[in-house]
Amino acid sequence: MQLDHIVHFIKRNPQEIIDYLSVRNIKAVQGGRHEKWGTYNSLLYLNSSYIEFLAIENKAKAMQSDNPLVQQAVQDLATFEGLGQVCFRTENIEALKQELNEKGYKTYPIFPGERMRADGQMIKWKMLFLQAKREVPFPFFIQWEQDDHTRYEEFKSLGMIDQQLIHTKIKGIKYNVESPEETAAEWRELFQGKQHGTNVMIADVSFEFAAYNKKYANKNRPVHITLQPFLNNEETIQLFGSSYHSL
Repeated sequence: MQLDHIVHFIKRNPQEIIDYLSVRNIKAVQGGRHEKWGTYNSLLYLNSSYIEFLAIENKAKAMQSDNPLVQQAVQDLATFEGLGQVCFRTENIEALKQELNEKGYKTYPIFPGERMRADGQMIKWKMLFLQAKREVPFPFFIQWEQDDHTRYEEFKSLGMIDQQLIHTKIKGIKYNVESPEETAAEWRELFQGKQHGTNVMIADVSFEFAAYNKKYANKNRPVHITLQPFLNNEETIQLFGSSYHSL
């Protein structure tokens, strides 16, 4: 299992993200439109994962969607922009669902997903969400129609990956929560990760759960993201509700 992407909810046209980062010599690209869900996005590809900037294009469709991620986007964007979800990649989502159910976790049915890419190609995948009610929403899981190698070679050939970012990885994600110890233990149990205090290592990403501080508006959401190497010469970029740091 690997970190696939993180979802950054935005209240603006995804093109604004592309323009904002372009001024900083960082190349993001148009993602596409999720017709069924009323959402659209732009994407920033890194080494083996990416950042998705997800916005609502058709609020009526989004509000009627039964997709938990879209439901969360509608709820979160009513009050703030910023990172809202984490997604891990799996190669056998049906087996993962069975394994989680056998461990006592309740899951939604597997959701088929698709979006029309800017070049007209339809991209397809499957998504799995847990029904567990927790202080911090558990990550969700994805299985792409294409294998990892094929997908990334295609991205490279289409010029969707910034060459200066091909070695950049998401190394850490920090949450501000009411119950750091309890939340860390829940994530360790779910992922069988290694825990040190209130830090849990999942795959090669460190998840830190810190005591909530009122100066942060996004309680129970990821607010600090650590990248290595960083995106450019700046040590920190504040980006519409969340901050991206160098290691």
